[in-house]
Amino acid sequence: MNQIISMFKQFDTESMYSNSASFTDRINHEKLAFTRFQSMDYAQYKSLRIAYLLEEISTENSALKSSIIEYVSAFRPSIAIYAGSFNPFHLGHLNIVHKASTIFDKVIIARGINPEKESSIDQWASELISGYQILDFKGLLTDIIKEQSISANITLVKGLRNGDDLDYEVNQLRFMEEMYPELKAVFIQCNKEYEHISSSSLRNLERIQIGLSKKYIP
Repeated sequence: MNQIISMFKQFDTESMYSNSASFTDRINHEKLAFTRFQSMDYAQYKSLRIAYLLEEISTENSALKSSIIEYVSAFRPSIAIYAGSFNPFHLGHLNIVHKASTIFDKVIIARGINPEKESSIDQWASELISGYQILDFKGLLTDIIKEQSISANITLVKGLRNGDDLDYEVNQLRFMEEMYPELKAVFIQCNKEYEHISSSSLRNLERIQIGLSKKYIP
């Protein structure tokens, strides 16, 4: 917790945050803070940010202080959950993430853990998508969506390459809707140059010759 508080202080300093700023400026600053710390779980972020604001905002204007804290407390971002095994994570996946980022306030990359499969996510996560929250999960994806929906408006993002993908994803979606009727989902199609890329095809390339899949990996 102390480390996060220190990060908040550093961010406020770098952003030239001032207790004398106007209400509009402070709201815009909180929006920037939300964007800056997107790799954190939002419920945790909100709790720690409020605790920080209670201590750090000047008490000279108690009404303004209360308004800022009320804004942070009430804010429910629109968050996309993009789920998959990502074994491996490739350029098509990254294309979907970038597109989702232009639609939603935040994107969570949810990696379903299959103990029988070896994953390569740790090799690129720290460098390529450090600005995103990476959430590992076992079991039902709907359980993750329910949990995240407590503090945010959650939409499941399904990436598509072609019509075959659509048929498969719609079928899977129907099962999820039976388990969680409140589920919201959108389909995002990747750019044409990534339509032929799949994790299974890249694994096959690697079986033929190590390194063949490298050009398709971010």
